[in-house]
Amino acid sequence: MSLAHLDTGSGSPVILVHGAMADYREWSNQQGPLSQRHRVIAYSRRYHWPNAPPNKDSDGTAERRAEDLAAIIQSLELRPAHIVGHSYGGLVALTLSLRHPEMVRTLVLVEPAVSGVLENAPESKALVNERQAFSDEMRAAFDSGDAERIVKTALSHYAPGEFDDAPAETREMYQANIPAFRLDFNSPRPTLNCEDMQNIAAPALVLAGGRSPKGLQRTAERVAQCLKGEKPRKIPAGNASLATQSFAGIQRYGARVPGKALT
Repeated sequence: MSLAHLDTGSGSPVILVHGAMADYREWSNQQGPLSQRHRVIAYSRRYHWPNAPPNKDSDGTAERRAEDLAAIIQSLELRPAHIVGHSYGGLVALTLSLRHPEMVRTLVLVEPAVSGVLENAPESKALVNERQAFSDEMRAAFDSGDAERIVKTALSHYAPGEFDDAPAETREMYQANIPAFRLDFNSPRPTLNCEDMQNIAAPALVLAGGRSPKGLQRTAERVAQCLKGEKPRKIPAGNASLATQSFAGIQRYGARVPGKALT
């Protein structure tokens, strides 16, 4: 496999798909505990550290990332695999499920980035305006070239207060992935809606943080409804950087997450 990855443990395969401003290090608190029961692959998506960064011709679409994930499953003979996706990684996991359903055993989605499920929601106009304002702020931050401003602007939306509390290695991870994050942010995304998700047969569990922005929580709730699953598990003290938080803390608020969901 050409993408950087960690491969630990043995048993039924679990693949961890990180968010937009991260790499396989995002799962450092999850990999060890999961590896006690499963073969766990945490990989860095295309263009994310330590893989080669993007260039002006790079393909940043979710479809490209889903095909990369399919290639990993194929090359490592993991089919079908449990897929755990965080944020943009949740979008990749859902896209894979639609394009290659035979490769997916179960889904655990941590605040998946699929705002299209809210297109007919009563609050959709307010959420669209909120996303537009955030997009404008992010474009200004990207144009500034100031790495700390870019990270702080993103986290002010995804996980308020996270930057000041984050350890040095987490801040370094965020900054190392700014080029890939910018590509993810500016690339067209599939407009997955509720009807699309109802075509996904794999059992799914959705997680949301109680301290995350309301738009992210509402998206998680709607994704869970569309997938015909139970309500999303809320982690009261969690925010949109859930994947970097402790395994025990996440498991406490979801008896099936992640290990017990993956049998």
